[in-house]
Amino acid sequence: MIVYEQLPGRPEGWDQLIRQFDTRTLFHTGAWLDHVQSIHPDGTIVYFRLVQDGEVIGYHCALRITKMLLPIQGSPLGGTGTNFMGPLVNADIDQREVIRGLWRLAGPKHFLHLEIANPWLDRGLMESEGFSVHESVTHLVPIGGTTEEAWAGLKSQARNRIRKAWKNELVVERTDDPAIVDHFYDQFIEVYGKQGMVTPFGRERPRSLFENLHPAGHLLPLWVKSGEEVVAAGLFPYDDKAIYFWGAGSWLKHHALCPNEALHWGVIEFAVEKGIPVYNMCGGKSQFKDKFGGEDVPNLTYYRSALPLLSVARRYYRQLHFRSLKVRATSQQA
Repeated sequence: MIVYEQLPGRPEGWDQLIRQFDTRTLFHTGAWLDHVQSIHPDGTIVYFRLVQDGEVIGYHCALRITKMLLPIQGSPLGGTGTNFMGPLVNADIDQREVIRGLWRLAGPKHFLHLEIANPWLDRGLMESEGFSVHESVTHLVPIGGTTEEAWAGLKSQARNRIRKAWKNELVVERTDDPAIVDHFYDQFIEVYGKQGMVTPFGRERPRSLFENLHPAGHLLPLWVKSGEEVVAAGLFPYDDKAIYFWGAGSWLKHHALCPNEALHWGVIEFAVEKGIPVYNMCGGKSQFKDKFGGEDVPNLTYYRSALPLLSVARRYYRQLHFRSLKVRATSQQA
């Protein structure tokens, strides 16, 4: 039997400690967890060690919050911008025992509703253990070992528009300047406005991302300039396994210059240079993302509640959240 023992806080040397586990992702790192804590000050990052037969076989971290007096734990929790978390273990561990050990924490002390996501998790097993599934997709672009291989993986539409950006003398720059946060967010507002929505978060969220991940070497801040003007900007978290499309924006009046394709080619060039094998563009069913090659793959979040109807309430909360973004945008335009 696997037992989850809660720890008083994050173990010393956390990032080095978790490198031994196959299920490790960027979103388990101390820098990312500090970011999540900063944007959810009403919640708490909790840590556990997994013990089997007296031996520590892994760790677990999650965000715990309270909604309407009900404790909720997410590893990750929706709304945090976190793709994956889940238990930190090696792939040869009995997954069913890992999940059963986690669910034994269910109760008022730890959680009455649990959400969890990691590509390692097997859907059939999770459903057999009583979890429901929230289905989505994400677009994964494999990165070639050389710039030439990466270029060949692009579709012709992307290559043509990148060439057009070069012809228009756009310059893609990696930057350490914290001003990129404001450039990104101002453009991001315009992007959402074009879709009839308001932005789902405030300026403090990308600022937290920059302040926590960039010093730790887990963030690529990238902007595109036409002369001295920043016409596009984006923030791209990464580790040695993948680089992620967290957010980007551009001024609509400059779209004919093709800054967006140039921006994402800059991400791919960075990934080649660092030996990062995958660009996770975080969402799928997009003609824009399809231009960069790769494919849409399932992206599954599992959830289970200890109380009847709590899972249903959580699902409707997600739906109402995105509807409210459109309603708020409409009211602002009135």
